[in-house]
Amino acid sequence: TLEQISALENFQSEEQYTSNQNLWRRLAIRSSHPDVTQKELIQRSTFLVISSLTVGAGTLWGGMYVVLGEWTAALMPFIYSTCMSLVLVTFICRSDSMDEVLHRFGIGDKENQNNSRMGMVCIDTYDIYVECQLGLIMACPFAVHVALGGVENSGGVMLWSFLCPMGAAFFRSARESLIWFWIYLSVCAVLLSWEIWNATEASEVITQVYFLMNIMGCMGVVYSAVFLFARELEREYTKSEEVLLNILPSKIVKRIKRGEFPIVDHVSSVTILFADLVGFTKASAELHPNFLVGLFLRDIFHAFDELVGKHGLEKIKTIGDAYMVVGGLDHSDGEKTNQRRRSSMSMDHATELPTHGDLGDHHHPTSIMLFASDMFHELTRINKKYNLNFSLRIGIHKGPVVAGVLGLKRFTYDVWGDSVNTASRMESNGLPNLIHLSSDMYQAVDALTNDFEFTCCGKIQVKGKGEMTTYLARPLR
Repeated sequence: TLEQISALENFQSEEQYTSNQNLWRRLAIRSSHPDVTQKELIQRSTFLVISSLTVGAGTLWGGMYVVLGEWTAALMPFIYSTCMSLVLVTFICRSDSMDEVLHRFGIGDKENQNNSRMGMVCIDTYDIYVECQLGLIMACPFAVHVALGGVENSGGVMLWSFLCPMGAAFFRSARESLIWFWIYLSVCAVLLSWEIWNATEASEVITQVYFLMNIMGCMGVVYSAVFLFARELEREYTKSEEVLLNILPSKIVKRIKRGEFPIVDHVSSVTILFADLVGFTKASAELHPNFLVGLFLRDIFHAFDELVGKHGLEKIKTIGDAYMVVGGLDHSDGEKTNQRRRSSMSMDHATELPTHGDLGDHHHPTSIMLFASDMFHELTRINKKYNLNFSLRIGIHKGPVVAGVLGLKRFTYDVWGDSVNTASRMESNGLPNLIHLSSDMYQAVDALTNDFEFTCCGKIQVKGKGEMTTYLARPLR
């Protein structure tokens, strides 16, 4: 019941977040897969804004050309507005049949199609819509320019094509917009040079040269400012995201950005490891902190962090010289539950909400054990590097926890519960260079006899837990 209440609160917080956004942002959220970043949502909402405004402008310009009797010129804006209207409608209101057609042509994948059936849109096709928009907005004004007989007769309609590189900088990337800008400059130069070549009087030549200089010069200055701004903004965004992702897991960051806070997930089964350097407190009084912490401990934690990524685990935190790791966490609990909930609501029948552990990885006990074994190897290597003799004491337990992010300042992702306390007790009651296991953890990994030598400790007294049957594991490799 608590898990279902938590899932319902997560769903309501996401719905509230969506309802607080402006129209364009809500449409971008509706037409995007939940895994897209906030930066991508901003780009998509900008795409919708620019596309909608240019559709209106194209309709207005087409009507104006009709009134003036320029039927050929009027055809281009109407074609653009019609095509872009179809693009916008299909982008916002995708259907399953469209996904199947795209899949037959190798666009998108089956997983994304399954997601679309749950009310979500395949994000790969966003590229198609953007390229359609950029190509149309580049080509149509130039076509009108030719149809009306030049820059002077058309009133400089080719300036509208500049929205193509500008739009690419906003809802694509600075690098891609540079390509479109060079295409724009090249077409402008060709068309204006052709008019200069065909001018019969000197005054016409001078006029066309002025048009060429002013259009290309002005657009060059404006685009340079836009390009530099977009490029630096992308770099700073990337840096800030890297810092944020080093503090919180990526899926937790996405959930917080989408309005889901606080995050409290019940995880039915995880494996928790605590590791502690034996003798570090005594050594800190004897060795210089710049050496002990700035060199030795830095290298230790750096090596352990790389092992965490290698084994697919989650580093929770360091406490002094202690290191805490958890395996089996699935940070997308609220997201997956909400997706299942939307699917069940759309089918008008009740579906039991899945627990977090049902979605997780069942191999995390083995991964944690192999990780612990590698920790000993890394400690031996770094001990030799600095001519030290530290040992490592490790304790592991397997059980349910509550994971999430609480508080208002300096967010940290953490886990809570009796299983965490038990894992900590396993470490504090362990022996150097051995892995101390609870009975639950031993039952999950007792088949690893080729990698570890297991020894039963019998029943021992554990503070706060009473008598517990525990085991010691010695790595054989």
